[in-house]
Amino acid sequence: MLQDSYKKLTSQSLEKALNKIRSTSGNERCELHLTSAPSSKEAANYGISLLNSRETHEDSERSYIKLIFPWSFITSKEGLTTYRAWVKYLCNQVEAVHGYGGLSTILPFDYDGYMHIEYELAQKYTGLDIDSMPHSLASDLIDHIKGVNWQTIIGSSFIADLGEEHALRRTLSGRGDIEFVNYDSGLIIQAGEYPQLGVAGIDELNAYIAVNRILKPLRIPEPDQFHHYSPHGNCFDEASTKLWYARFDRDNSGTNE
Repeated sequence: MLQDSYKKLTSQSLEKALNKIRSTSGNERCELHLTSAPSSKEAANYGISLLNSRETHEDSERSYIKLIFPWSFITSKEGLTTYRAWVKYLCNQVEAVHGYGGLSTILPFDYDGYMHIEYELAQKYTGLDIDSMPHSLASDLIDHIKGVNWQTIIGSSFIADLGEEHALRRTLSGRGDIEFVNYDSGLIIQAGEYPQLGVAGIDELNAYIAVNRILKPLRIPEPDQFHHYSPHGNCFDEASTKLWYARFDRDNSGTNE
């Protein structure tokens, strides 16, 4: 998307875009971005983006929907309640197979020149999700999940891979900082009342670690590196990507695996 292609949203332009999507066949690629950012060089305070998978791909690709909210949205009790209710509603509407909610570095749409910022912040804060290119995981997430965060959403097929839901709940039942919320075709697991940044080497995000210990068998075993190019040269390579995926891994003694 070029900077001069940004247009002000109106009810008419939105309806036109939605009608165009509705009129397409299941084998056409549909992509939609609505953002508060005034240009492709600026990060959004809030926004929504989505990309569908095509019927010809059958089980070889996932669709995705990504939403950006400002932190202030959940700082009030009313806002947090609204957010959580909306997440459950969305999971029901799209029959979510996997998802995650938490803190993330929000980059401009033209993210190539800013990936070094995402990398550098991820080295400092373990609670930050790397999510500048969710479309790159479309194939990896067919049989696996990305990992855990404040909220980790797993569909019924993933729950079955772990065993029975009651066994999963029982394993974490002794922790008062982990909450389970069912939606029609799966489970939302929330680690703590609010998402945490977690300063690397200082803050152990124990609730995240506990959820990760249970869901680790579902995680992508050989993840592709997050970044493939940065004009600044300081970004995720293959080794640092694997370390990021394993950031919550601990052995039985509590030390890093």
